[in-house]
Amino acid sequence: MTTYLRAPEAARRLGVTTATLYSYVSRGRIERTLGSDGRSSLFDLADIDALIAASSRPVPPAPTIDVRISTSITRLDESGLRYRGVPVDELVDEPFERVCSLLWNGSLTSLDDAALRGASPTPNAARSDVLSLIRLATDVDPLLEPVAAACQLLAAIASSETGEQQGAPFAHRLVACWAPHASPQLVRAVNSTLVLLADHGLATSTLAVRVAASVRAAPVAALVAGLATVQGELHGAAASHAHGLFVEVEKRGAVPVLTRYRSDNRRVPGFGHKIYRDCDPRFERLLERVREIPAPAHRRAVVDETIESAGALVSRVPNIDLALGALSYLAGLPCDIPLFAIARIAGWTAHYLEELEERPVRFRGLANSP
Repeated sequence: MTTYLRAPEAARRLGVTTATLYSYVSRGRIERTLGSDGRSSLFDLADIDALIAASSRPVPPAPTIDVRISTSITRLDESGLRYRGVPVDELVDEPFERVCSLLWNGSLTSLDDAALRGASPTPNAARSDVLSLIRLATDVDPLLEPVAAACQLLAAIASSETGEQQGAPFAHRLVACWAPHASPQLVRAVNSTLVLLADHGLATSTLAVRVAASVRAAPVAALVAGLATVQGELHGAAASHAHGLFVEVEKRGAVPVLTRYRSDNRRVPGFGHKIYRDCDPRFERLLERVREIPAPAHRRAVVDETIESAGALVSRVPNIDLALGALSYLAGLPCDIPLFAIARIAGWTAHYLEELEERPVRFRGLANSP
């Protein structure tokens, strides 16, 4: 995920005024992205640091902690993503339940596939955004062990008021919360989304879970820490911005929209990644599944036009957020459905378990004296 800073934070990091920051934008020295409110400006942390490195101004110390974290859960680089040593390309069509088992237990078969199917229906349980997931988490027994707590939360998220989907695979029940008569292709695409997003190393929200685990917070409390962090505008909202890009292209056309982003020095949602400079290996795998979803022809044309035009007008490569935005756009789902956060519950639980093997209370920020 790209890390964004608001204008005051970006200016402080550069050691300039906000007026100077915007002069950098007007001169093309740095790009800005509009926030979800359509007014606020966001700046890529990597771009800020690159500008600092290119200037004579001394580089401020980067935020850090005094612990180097070792993890065997996920390995990621330009060649791809691996969970417990297994390439995600080999897992993309595995049921999400089995991938949870791999992350938690090291095996695709050791987790009882019924574990995520046993919750009673949760009346009127809205799943429209991450905050609604936090509300669901408050009903999870705080005394449960990590895997049991994660299973109870996931099962509650995917429960239906009618109970008609009880016993169905997790992805099927989850999709039914938004689209009761969803096509098999949409269910397959959502399952692949959950698998591809289940973990991605030490992202900010994952670090929050590990800090909570370090002080031995209850497992569900640590999951809430992850949900609270991923809910932030600068972390988990990228796919909703990509969805909005497709809506904008539908109204005005890809070339005018992308050209306007370029002339305004704004980052195009769904493009670029802090880790994957050449390509996000998850993008194509998810896009394959997204293209299978039955959808109106004009929406398919919008997605194709956007991706094709971006090849000539956008210097950065597409990332998984663009594919996830295309999924919600093509399927007619709300732009802010919290698929990213739901998927990441699997990885957070694995990191919680791994952190329990480390020395307690090992995290402490490094403060700089003024």
